[in-house]
Amino acid sequence: MEETLVPQAQPEPPRVSVIIVTRNQAAALRRCLEALHKSTILDQIEIIVVDNASTDGSNVIQDDFEKITYLKLPKNFGWTKAANIALRSSLAESILFLDPRVDLAPGAIAALAAEVSEESVAAAASAVLTAPDGAPARVMRKLPAPDDLRPALAALSALPEEPTAVEFPGVFALLIRKPFLKGMNFLDERYGELWADAEIAAQVKRAGRKIMLIPSAKGVFHEADAAPPLPASLLEADFEQGAATYLGKHHGGGMGRRVTAALGALGTLKIGLFSNLVSGQKIDGTQE
Repeated sequence: MEETLVPQAQPEPPRVSVIIVTRNQAAALRRCLEALHKSTILDQIEIIVVDNASTDGSNVIQDDFEKITYLKLPKNFGWTKAANIALRSSLAESILFLDPRVDLAPGAIAALAAEVSEESVAAAASAVLTAPDGAPARVMRKLPAPDDLRPALAALSALPEEPTAVEFPGVFALLIRKPFLKGMNFLDERYGELWADAEIAAQVKRAGRKIMLIPSAKGVFHEADAAPPLPASLLEADFEQGAATYLGKHHGGGMGRRVTAALGALGTLKIGLFSNLVSGQKIDGTQE
């Protein structure tokens, strides 16, 4: 008598994949993960932490949390490449990029996911973030433009009471559908540590879609818990390489920016910066 094989039920994929890129931010990361584990839809999310070669013992945190995938990279690959590594292994159709300095309220992820769907005009949704004292956090910017490539971080004048379209909230707590990112061919790895957040916002605008700020999705941003600073000449080169790529894609003139930046570095005797610019160096794991 032949044995009848009963098909095994496949587990439901998660609703949201949370991607956290971190570097030497152990205390902030622990606080962020503790908040995530209070989510009202914890059973519907996966949490992927990408560690850019931390040396502060961040990796031991994974032993205290069952619901995380912890990817320890051998070098600092920069935010863009690290996020892409997590993106390509993520299982959900919605991606939440989360800064380790952000503690989300229990209902925040559910509120963000409810706002963004295939039919929605919103391609992405961002949490409303406050500083620990309750004031609006400095996380908003204008999209970079040729005459203003370094738009300063700023706080909202007041916390919104209704969902509001915003131009460039960064990736502090940004939920976006994975099909949209696939349409971008994921994140452009000509960017290193900087500029991928601006690229996402620019692509949403180009597509005629919106990024919505959702008041019911709340979080606290601990701005002071930033990762340790990177070498100045390397970070500046990363900025300039990204600026040239961004300008070339959205405004033209990328090559001119590269030449101007290199000549400026040479003229001010910033030899380290000049060398990094000429070699095309950025923060992507290839740096010494």
